Amino acid sequence: MSTKTSLAELEQVAKALAIKVTYEDLKSSRGGSCRVLETRRIIINKHLHINDKTALLARELSRFDLSAVELSDRVKKKIDQESDRQAPLKLSA
Repeated sequence: MSTKTSLAELEQVAKALAIKVTYEDLKSSRGGSCRVLETRRIIINKHLHINDKTALLARELSRFDLSAVELSDRVKKKIDQESDRQAPLKLSA
């Protein structure tokens, strides 16, 4: 068994949070999360390498409240790693 977190494991976390994950032809964008009406979505560029898709999904999941979801240590570590890599939002006064 691989010690790497799989895309499928992260997709299961999204599903548990009722977040729809889709892979689309985004041309110049890597993807991200958004809300369409009441549906939370994470859209990922289908042309990205599997490692980049996994990292992007983990980063986007880190923005949600995961306290109600049971996460394996491996999945939690991956989400935490990607959360640390995202640039902090700059708020202007």
